[in-house]
Amino acid sequence: MKTFIALVFTFSLMLATDESKQLTATYPLQDSDQSNRLLCQMQSDLMTYLYETPLFSYEFFNTNKNRLQSESITTWIHGDVYMHTMAAHEASLHAIFKDSHTTHMGDYRYDLFTLLNDLLLKMQDESDFSGSKEKAIMGTLIDSYFDKIQNIQAQCPCIDDALSKVKQSDPLSQYTTLKNNQRLLNFKLENLSHPTRVQEQQIKQTMRRHASRKALNPILDIKSIAIDSFGNYLLLCEGKSSDIRDDLLLTLKAESLPASYRIDADMKKKFKDISLIQRIQVTSTLMPDNYNEVIRIGNRDFILNRLNPSLQLKPRSEKTHSYKSYASALGFMLASFHSDVRLETGRRFTTKINQEVKTRQFKVEMIEMVYAYNEQLEKRWERFGDSYTSSCKTQLLSDIR
Repeated sequence: MKTFIALVFTFSLMLATDESKQLTATYPLQDSDQSNRLLCQMQSDLMTYLYETPLFSYEFFNTNKNRLQSESITTWIHGDVYMHTMAAHEASLHAIFKDSHTTHMGDYRYDLFTLLNDLLLKMQDESDFSGSKEKAIMGTLIDSYFDKIQNIQAQCPCIDDALSKVKQSDPLSQYTTLKNNQRLLNFKLENLSHPTRVQEQQIKQTMRRHASRKALNPILDIKSIAIDSFGNYLLLCEGKSSDIRDDLLLTLKAESLPASYRIDADMKKKFKDISLIQRIQVTSTLMPDNYNEVIRIGNRDFILNRLNPSLQLKPRSEKTHSYKSYASALGFMLASFHSDVRLETGRRFTTKINQEVKTRQFKVEMIEMVYAYNEQLEKRWERFGDSYTSSCKTQLLSDIR
């Protein structure tokens, strides 16, 4: 533990990129008003701050990873894994990532690091556990992760309980409304706005050309287009029939460089070019109707993706055993992505993990790293909050007017 805490001061000096620059790099199409609102949300909520500052978390991980005794093993799905990125494929209720466009080749340990950080913040915010109980719950996540890797047929009942309720978070209900038996995007929502006529026509023309080449008939008919609070395009499309219940919500997100590739030059050199191809191959294998493609509109590449429902996985109570079950589910789910037997990369990954990783040592080191980062994150968030307090009050008054 002392080793990681000793690096906190070095870490503070190394990070020169501020929060607003991170948002610009992560969401290149986001306008200034959208960025200001998100910055204010980050100022008021530590977990949101964690989600939106991947450069900070990866810099910390990258600085400290050489002190871990476990091997760096590459996985196809990597990067900024949090509880809210978990989703479910509604046809089979199979756990997936909500935004596959963010995934790329990289070190599996970073996925565990970010997910454990998220879990620790959740426990600190919602419960009153002692440090020993927090460590035991995080240890359960790690144990379950490696249990699943070692036995790919293993099942976790708590995942099935969560997935059985996944339709409660149906994106169609979240973003659309019904009028005269027609489904429409709900522009009364604060986070949706209209694109310009030029943007709308350009997207529809490009999508028609793309769909005709790929034989993607369901997306030939785009009913309407919106822009969300991150600057992404949201497309309401006709489904496989005229029934409004099978309409599709697709997203077009401007491709941006992952945090790990912006910081780790070696990782960028090794994996950047193959990550895009690998992501599309993997998504096509795991979710054949997810429409994951690269679309070029104007002079920019976009990732086309189906908007999947969020996975509403929560502890049943504030008791320790409920949080352990919750952590176990998270560990099983992450391992199922990394070791999916339908993928050659997943099978190779499983073999290397079982041969090379000493799980007990890994658990101790990873939990120490998470606590060290948690302490630094809170300090950075407090300083960030102090600097944005006045501007957020101005933004709030502006929104009220």
